[in-house]
Amino acid sequence: MTHILLVEDEVLVATLFQATLEMAGYRVTLATDGLEGLEADAQDPADAVVTDFRMPRMNGGEMLARLRQRRADLPAIIVTGYAGEVDLSAPYTAVVAKPVSPSELTRRLSLLFEDIATTKDF
Repeated sequence: MTHILLVEDEVLVATLFQATLEMAGYRVTLATDGLEGLEADAQDPADAVVTDFRMPRMNGGEMLARLRQRRADLPAIIVTGYAGEVDLSAPYTAVVAKPVSPSELTRRLSLLFEDIATTKDF
């Protein structure tokens, strides 16, 4: 089962996204900020990350940069209302504007995995 690290500081959004991803067949580990996300991934490495961008203690971009020091090709979706602040040059990264429906998030995650599978076939 594909393991998703979900990092979101808004409890209602996190709960909704977690339930949606689990119903779509993913195993989900939830963290409330970037530092907690790093700790969670060290304990149980994820196959992909879905993260908010602006969070207390450590933002999603900083967390992804640290995670990718160990796994450069870790796929990620950054969900944010501040897309202009996100580095869009990283491979295997999608940026989704807030607000996003749970079904759109699941669809974008599926597309990201499809794109990776297609790229790695060559």
